[in-house]
Amino acid sequence: MIQLVSSLLASTARQWRGTSALIRDEQPHAMLTLYDMEGCPYCRPVREALTELDLDVLIKPCPKGQAGYWDELEQLSGTRRVPFLVDPNNGHQVTESKAIIAYLHTQYGKGQLPRSSESLKLSQLASALRLAKGTRGRPSWAPQTPLELYSFESSPFSRLVRERLTELGLAYVLRNCGKQQLSDAGLPWLRPGKGPYRPVPGTNRARLMKQTGKVQLPYLYDPNTHTGLFESSDIIRYLQQQYGDASTQQGTAQ
Repeated sequence: MIQLVSSLLASTARQWRGTSALIRDEQPHAMLTLYDMEGCPYCRPVREALTELDLDVLIKPCPKGQAGYWDELEQLSGTRRVPFLVDPNNGHQVTESKAIIAYLHTQYGKGQLPRSSESLKLSQLASALRLAKGTRGRPSWAPQTPLELYSFESSPFSRLVRERLTELGLAYVLRNCGKQQLSDAGLPWLRPGKGPYRPVPGTNRARLMKQTGKVQLPYLYDPNTHTGLFESSDIIRYLQQQYGDASTQQGTAQ
């Protein structure tokens, strides 16, 4: 409960950025890649922009004290600094939080930056409230195929899962599910509006509904074991047992 409360406070500190999203007709042809650390105050505004622009992204975590994807990042960028964005659609590679946000809005948005997108102090406060969660690595081994997480940046429940994914250094496809209509607000069993809940067609929420029969976040799908899970506590337990130091599986050490 304490972890959830501090995650809620972190979202409040960021003024719930990374909640709403535009409606995107289609995703870029090739998926973007972000070298990221969940608890890093410089990475958070980039993920907020990705949610608000309704962009899917392959996250390659770079936790402190564990290998993660640091070596790969250094080969690409010449540095060991996050965030770092790779856009395979045009070959662009962008470093620094402000530059990445500007690039995303120019390339995939309307070209106008949100006024509060550069508030580093609030992002630092959000990281402080989480007491360095999602920054320091844990022993793990890497599955062959990246995991898949349905989430939106400000979700207090989803943050707990993303923190553990970073700590374990597990690559995952982030399926952003920002709120795009009034009925997306509220809890899965208590949404505004009349009649059954219908997500916007063609969105990740619609795909999740088709796949599982409901829209509840976070949702993790592991293509390596064909396992799908709701509830942050169940997901974190699964990740630790399957890929963490308690795992009895044979894998590739990170």
